[in-house]
Amino acid sequence: MKPPRDSSIWIIAAVTGVVGFCSLAFLVKVPEPHLQEVGKPPPSVGILDPVIVKATMLSDPTPLFLPTQFNSSRRDYVAREPGGAFSGFPPKLTFEEAQLELKLQTSSSSIPSSPAEALAGDPPGAPFLGFGRRDPVTQPLSARTAYVEIRSSGTGRMVFEGAIEDAHPPSRSLPWQPMEFMAAVDAAGLVGPLVPTVRSGVDDVDAYFGRYLAETLRVGQRLAPGFYRVVVGP
Repeated sequence: MKPPRDSSIWIIAAVTGVVGFCSLAFLVKVPEPHLQEVGKPPPSVGILDPVIVKATMLSDPTPLFLPTQFNSSRRDYVAREPGGAFSGFPPKLTFEEAQLELKLQTSSSSIPSSPAEALAGDPPGAPFLGFGRRDPVTQPLSARTAYVEIRSSGTGRMVFEGAIEDAHPPSRSLPWQPMEFMAAVDAAGLVGPLVPTVRSGVDDVDAYFGRYLAETLRVGQRLAPGFYRVVVGP
């Protein structure tokens, strides 16, 4: 007895549906979860890590001229034997060790037999040095109160110098230092009073010699027109 035709159609349709579903199942892929790789943890740096120690030493502000382990090294000193400094150099002999010949010049002079004979030929020094000598006689210098030097201000040429004995400064008991004056002279004489440029340390002495040079020594009549530097010293 043959089954009805409608049931076979449903069986074929069911088988076809199962096959299609399986085919779609193989075509559809579920995305796999992406696992992120975890990196290795950085190595732990110790307190005495040699890399960090060297980097710290390179950044050391110590002056570079001081010795460090980077620019110098320690060498142990080994003492040499006496004479060992020249052990690496071959000897250079002037004379042969077996034939030593010294050519000495012989003197024709005879050797004195006694010290008295040696002194008789060449006495030590002048034996009569100092006999008849006397102490030199020195003459005392004549007393003076001041000494005057007059030089040209432009050329520095000396135009007058000499000791003045008739000057009587008011303070003879007080020590005074050399003084200087500036003098301006024209055809009629001094243009004005002498101008002190360096003082003696005593005002009365400065005023006295200012009047003495103008009135007694009359430098205005002695000098040609120009500017002069007058120095008065004791």
